[in-house]
Amino acid sequence: MCVNSLMSSVRNYTDDQLQVLLNDDARLNIMVDNLPQVRRKVTALPADKDMKLAQSKSMAECNLSMEPKLNEAKSRLQSTYTEAVKAKQDVETLKSKLDSLSENRSLDTVAALLQAAAREAEDQSDDIADKFMNGDVEIEDFVKKFQEKRVLSHMRKVKSDKLMTILRDQQYAAPPPAPSHATPYPSAMGSGYPNLAGYRNPYPAQNRF
Repeated sequence: MCVNSLMSSVRNYTDDQLQVLLNDDARLNIMVDNLPQVRRKVTALPADKDMKLAQSKSMAECNLSMEPKLNEAKSRLQSTYTEAVKAKQDVETLKSKLDSLSENRSLDTVAALLQAAAREAEDQSDDIADKFMNGDVEIEDFVKKFQEKRVLSHMRKVKSDKLMTILRDQQYAAPPPAPSHATPYPSAMGSGYPNLAGYRNPYPAQNRF
């Protein structure tokens, strides 16, 4: 379309005029700028520029208006993260305490079983001794079985004592429990209530009849 319009403008030019036009860039630019198609596009450029500037300004204002909400959301996220870290630490501490309690209970159970087994082996050795005294067991058999039961009982006692020592050491190393603020029940002696033992009523009850 632009070429056709330009050709219409120079169609009646002579060769000399065309040669002059080709050598005159300023005149040629003026002719091109005056074409209707070019003029419409040039006129529309400022409007497009203004529209883009308006859109950029609107986006900037929207971003500024959202900034307080974004900052608040960041603050809440940071607070939530801090609480989550603390909760994780609390859970790990509680798990460690529970594991320690479970281990202590296991040691208590093992120590109790060893004590019972030691008593059982000792009782069995006493039974063997009684049978020997009654003549039911030969001396060689008695010495062998009695010694086995006594050694077994002794080893179980040693292991049980070691476990009990470990448990006592752990209890001593643990922090003492917090003191209770509960009010104790008063007793008759030194409790704030008067001791009525041996008390005689100076005003005996009179017969109503």
